[in-house]
Amino acid sequence: MAGANPHPPTRDPLRGYPAAAAGEGERSTAAAPSPARGGGGQPAPPVAHLRPPLRAHWPMLVVLALFATAAVVVPTLLPIATTDDWAYARSAQILLAEGRLEIFPVVAATAVFQVIWGALFGLLFGSELGVFRLSTVVMTALGAVALYGLCRHLGATASRAALGAAAYLFNPLAFALAFSFMTDPHFASLLLIATLLYARGLDPGTSRHREIVAGSAVAGLALLTRQQGVLIPLAVASYLLLAGQLRFTRASLALLLRVGGVPAATAIGYYLWLRFVNDVPAVQASFLRAAVGTGWGGTAGLVWRLTWIEVVYVGFFALPVVAAALPSLRRLLAPPVPGGLLFILAWYGVVVGGVAAAWASGERMPYIGQFFGRGGLGPPDVLGSRPTLLDVEARGWLTGACAASAVVLGLAFAQRLGRALEQTAGPNRGPMESDHRRERATGDGVGGDGRERAGAALVLAVALWQVVGVLPPSYQYIQRGGSLDRYLLPLLPLVLCLALWALRDVRLSLPVGWLVVAGFALFSVAGTRDYLVYMGGVWDLARAANARGIPNDKLDAGSGWDGYHLYEHSRDNKIRARTRDGPWWVYFYAPATDSTFLVARERQRGFVPIEERTVSQWLETEPLRLYLLRRWGAPLPRQEAVGNAAGAADDAGAGTPTMPHLVPTASATANPAASPTTSPAADRAAASPLASPAAADR
Repeated sequence: MAGANPHPPTRDPLRGYPAAAAGEGERSTAAAPSPARGGGGQPAPPVAHLRPPLRAHWPMLVVLALFATAAVVVPTLLPIATTDDWAYARSAQILLAEGRLEIFPVVAATAVFQVIWGALFGLLFGSELGVFRLSTVVMTALGAVALYGLCRHLGATASRAALGAAAYLFNPLAFALAFSFMTDPHFASLLLIATLLYARGLDPGTSRHREIVAGSAVAGLALLTRQQGVLIPLAVASYLLLAGQLRFTRASLALLLRVGGVPAATAIGYYLWLRFVNDVPAVQASFLRAAVGTGWGGTAGLVWRLTWIEVVYVGFFALPVVAAALPSLRRLLAPPVPGGLLFILAWYGVVVGGVAAAWASGERMPYIGQFFGRGGLGPPDVLGSRPTLLDVEARGWLTGACAASAVVLGLAFAQRLGRALEQTAGPNRGPMESDHRRERATGDGVGGDGRERAGAALVLAVALWQVVGVLPPSYQYIQRGGSLDRYLLPLLPLVLCLALWALRDVRLSLPVGWLVVAGFALFSVAGTRDYLVYMGGVWDLARAANARGIPNDKLDAGSGWDGYHLYEHSRDNKIRARTRDGPWWVYFYAPATDSTFLVARERQRGFVPIEERTVSQWLETEPLRLYLLRRWGAPLPRQEAVGNAAGAADDAGAGTPTMPHLVPTASATANPAASPTTSPAADRAAASPLASPAAADR
């Protein structure tokens, strides 16, 4: 046909429409010749089909290569469990060994998909604890690819989108969680994949039913990882309602079924399985009781605290992108249009009011640290915790930087929001409705601003519903800071995506942003490495205690060790807590232990050391000391137990999977440790089989 372009625009595989215009050092591929044929009209080799996508997305490939390199530097495959992830690892091991899916009563998350995902890796590479951690690393990388695609969908260039993906992967909170087997990083990745598929399927002027259904299916998997997955289709439905795409018509009903049909069916199937097969975990059942017990006044206080904390963490999450925008700060300081003025006033009030009140009471960032706190990276669930890495001065500087970043980002949001409302608002229509009508009227299926605003509105809806999702689990911590930082992880990539969209028309100094990412990466890699090495030292010392003949029902070596080795034994034998004035995990995970012996970072009152070790740390000035302690007056285990136990401990080396209760042991039917009193005779009886590492590390 006359006037037709002989070389149609290259279709971006991550955006589904012509690649973005060249910018910030990247070359446009929109007019590149088709790779289907080589020189002289001859068919090109198969690899030629991959060259344009590889050239277009090379910044993201570099980011993934750096993340993979970091996974080699960090001892990813170390055979240890941390905080809660022992429970998911045990479920995966049970699934592999017995073909039975079991979620423990102490598990708050749904966790089904994560257990199956980890079991697939265990089937391929073995059921070691480090393999399950590797499955999280892979899932996190997949989530970063989805984030890159989502940023591209919202109009970011490849270099900017790669910066956003790197800021996500190497953020200290995200990086530390990526090297665990917790549900949070798996959920965040599924959230990103589902949001990308929904955004592509709901493009104005297009009809991609398959991608909508695919997004719905991934949202169902997210629901099978954490309960907040049910909020994803609710967010999409909210967006469609505000965009004027839902009416009382058969077509609207079909659209809603495509968006939420799979998650709804998944939710019904999951709760039927809980009710009739697995039983409802006690922790899940306690959420409603905690909310009711808090009351309206307590809920209002918790909502306010979470609001300002989340806004400050938003500044922390977006710090690399905001730093890149600082050279254009004068443009951001321009008075916002009226539509964004109320927003920026409210935003400033939250930032200033929350930070000032917290500062006056001595609180500094990180406010709700678990995986990123004053001791560095990783949860401190071992007696003695870890030494303070971020002192008050360092945390004060961090607080100021995060608050300033939040303020600048609020300016960018206000400016973009005001312009979007001016361009899209019309009489009797939703804020995005005019874009959709214009796209349908013109047949423009590849429009720029309309599509990007629609995509940003969808991402914003998902983010706001995830903010709501932070509240229910936070009731459990209303007296202990108000929440945990890992509950905010789903907001991190969505904030980065929205920040890049809000700053789309602002010139960014990408080297500055990459410099901040590099600083994050150095701290994250070193801090995560230090934490895993520290926990490896704890587990090695616990194994050495087993080798001395110390049974696990007399040993406390932190939440990961105790839960992994004693939870099922405690549950199956209905053992009540035997430790007085102990840490939380001996009551929640391991009531069977009487804590006669401890693995701790510091000496404890009433205990004497019987062994001392050191572990190297990159971020500390000197190695950390770990102690094996014995309660004063308690007898040492019989010497004859040492020889048998030591040989078994040698067999259970660093590369051997430890699966503690895959088959019944004698202790499951006759357990001297169930008695609340101890004596030398009871110690001798308990030394077999619980004293044997062959039983403990099976």
